[in-house]
Amino acid sequence: MGGRAQLAWRITALTVVLHALTSCATSPTSGTSSSPTRHPEPALVLTPAQERAVAALRAPSRSRRGNPLAMLETTRDLLGTPPLPCAQVAEHLGIALPTFPFLQQRGFTTACGSWEGADLFEHPVPSASSPPPPSADLHSVGIAYLPSDVDLERTPFHEARRRGLVWMTIEYGGCIAQPSAVAEDGSGTDRSVAEKLSRADRTRLRWRNGSALGVQYREPGYTRLAWRSTAVNHIFRVSVNVPGDPVAGVALLREGVDIPT
Repeated sequence: MGGRAQLAWRITALTVVLHALTSCATSPTSGTSSSPTRHPEPALVLTPAQERAVAALRAPSRSRRGNPLAMLETTRDLLGTPPLPCAQVAEHLGIALPTFPFLQQRGFTTACGSWEGADLFEHPVPSASSPPPPSADLHSVGIAYLPSDVDLERTPFHEARRRGLVWMTIEYGGCIAQPSAVAEDGSGTDRSVAEKLSRADRTRLRWRNGSALGVQYREPGYTRLAWRSTAVNHIFRVSVNVPGDPVAGVALLREGVDIPT
């Protein structure tokens, strides 16, 4: 397996870190509409107890080993080559691409891509009523929300993160469409799973529709949020990587538009 292929597999592997919490163009182009319509009610509403739980999260005391993000040179490496038209990606997934008014107001633009390139479009998203077998391939889409001073090609990835890069991964296929083997409350026969759920760097919230939302403080200044979505008769695994602590990460997600939950 070549170096780029290995990198692609490592990046895809990032999306399963919160598995126990959830389930089994040459320049960036805007993927947002000029007048996005908000849902009548926010998809994420927290109780005071949940807000305290998020605020209490602490970054792990020891840094993770083998972090594949360290291998990325530019944001383009995160999305694959070449970028894909965001409108075409949205049409393929059958959902509106998520937007964040707070980022739009600050001049962020949107770029989309997949390590499969245009071959992604040859793999339709299966319906929830006819899920693929667990052995089926996983397919992944990346959406980068780029600060106005970040260039897709030239800005080093670590610098883009420092300036506020937000990125989302949407996966489908394989075991994602299968029922979760972990109980909704995090209990079950696997003691190690329950222990992972109770760690000081992560917690679980719920969307308004009842779906679980995992929140993890990965390192100082970096929060990861992940969940299993059952949107428009499709099942996706979604993760969002946000600069800032968990309070800032959840705040961004709460004001998002067209978030598949």
